[in-house]
Amino acid sequence: MKKIVRQQNYLRELINSQENKIITKQTLRCSIRAVLEPLLDNPEAGVVLYRIINNSGLMGLLKRLEFSEIESYDFSDESENLREKVWADTEFICVMTHRFVSIIIWDNKTENKTYVRYYSIYNSKLQDEALDIINRNSIVDIKQFQEKFRPDRRDNILLNSSIRRLVENLDEAAKDAVLGFAEFQSKPAEYTGDVREISHEVKNQLSICDLYSEVIKKYCAKNEIEDETILKGIESISRAVKIAGNSLISLKSAQNKELKPCDLKEIINTVEDLTKVYFECKNIEYTVESKANLKIMADENALTAVIINLVKNAVEAFGTIEDELENGKYVKLKAEKRGEFAVVRVLNNAGKINEPEKVFEKGFTTKNGGSGLGLSICKRSIEEQLGQLKLEHSDEKYTEFTVKIGLV
Repeated sequence: MKKIVRQQNYLRELINSQENKIITKQTLRCSIRAVLEPLLDNPEAGVVLYRIINNSGLMGLLKRLEFSEIESYDFSDESENLREKVWADTEFICVMTHRFVSIIIWDNKTENKTYVRYYSIYNSKLQDEALDIINRNSIVDIKQFQEKFRPDRRDNILLNSSIRRLVENLDEAAKDAVLGFAEFQSKPAEYTGDVREISHEVKNQLSICDLYSEVIKKYCAKNEIEDETILKGIESISRAVKIAGNSLISLKSAQNKELKPCDLKEIINTVEDLTKVYFECKNIEYTVESKANLKIMADENALTAVIINLVKNAVEAFGTIEDELENGKYVKLKAEKRGEFAVVRVLNNAGKINEPEKVFEKGFTTKNGGSGLGLSICKRSIEEQLGQLKLEHSDEKYTEFTVKIGLV
């Protein structure tokens, strides 16, 4: 009888060789989209090799790949492309074309379920190392693709390092500047000095993100790289850094809200872009409706922060509920005109809020580890903009918060 010798998980060892780089699963999904969407948006000769066990938040992307004309091979344990099931919690995606080769390998076996350890290579002469490992455990001949798709043998160390550093710093700065912004605002006047110090440190992190986005922008211009996904990504990063920076400037100076004419539709579009991340890995339908072109009198950054907080709360209200609701889980964001006011509505079907009369009280929270500050801060912020924030409705069928703000 022929003796079977099991292979080792060399992909995991490859990850270990890159000093256990760690990113959030949210950032990983963004990276996967960044390497795959350019090919899906502009199909050309290429091949995609992938092993994605947890496809939450990526199902739509993978369906696009499945129904496209792009050659692709799935290496999940249920596929027929594996020699042995040795990769366990290790996953990967390899996108190979005549113009670029991108390889991301990650392992889900970490102490914190929010993070993964990863290894990444872009247009590098080291790409063969990862592809050889995949080939040894593949029924499909990967060597043919290695020979066919060799866009650039240069090892773009500066670009790779800049992109990784940008993603890592942006991930950390986003937590401090966006999620922590409400808590900074809650400080009373006597703590202004401490708030200014915190703001200064966060601003330093944002400046790093801004610096690395400029590095990547200049690299793309110098090398005539016109990848639409990269350019749009840089533009989004710059916009997010600017919004957070402006908010911190206002926070440091302890100014009142600066009311001026704003386009509500543009605010809703910004909120939609910045809140999509909350729906990653969650089976929740997100609907945004803002058909009317309404001009309002508001503080644009402050109003944006409030609506983001309401959408975030609507998502978190589902908690860890895994059961499918009769009509499916949903969050809806709507903007409409009511008389002389614009009304922003945030709805979900996560169930009834207990003790609705307390939702705007400081310290009241239904979330484990919650501060109970978010809604009270939001209410104060809207009132400072001469508007109104209300819990409009809450029962077993749906919950609705509304923001009423004056029209110009």
